[in-house]
Amino acid sequence: MTNSFQKLTSVLKAFRTANSILKGEGKDSQILLEHIEALVYTAQKKDFILKDAQKDLGLFQAKNHRVFSHLKRLGWINIVSDKEDARQRRVELTTEGLSFLALLSYKLDR
Repeated sequence: MTNSFQKLTSVLKAFRTANSILKGEGKDSQILLEHIEALVYTAQKKDFILKDAQKDLGLFQAKNHRVFSHLKRLGWINIVSDKEDARQRRVELTTEGLSFLALLSYKLDR
């Protein structure tokens, strides 16, 4: 199997694992590609403006807001007003988000 197929297999496994973890926690939610991508983006950037994520992830504004709002409902991120420009929204990873990423990583490594 080529490296590309191995990476694709890991992504599919991440979806399955994430969805099974959420069901195990009693959360009624499905994880989509955009959710995993946005969560990983958030983990890498640490603290950023929501508009920047829209541009970097190549999402339309409405989709960007739905994706990040979903992550907020799950408790994995916080969306707050920017201190310098109240019109902008800043995204921060929560402790629960970090814990979920660690658990997902642990499950994927098994």
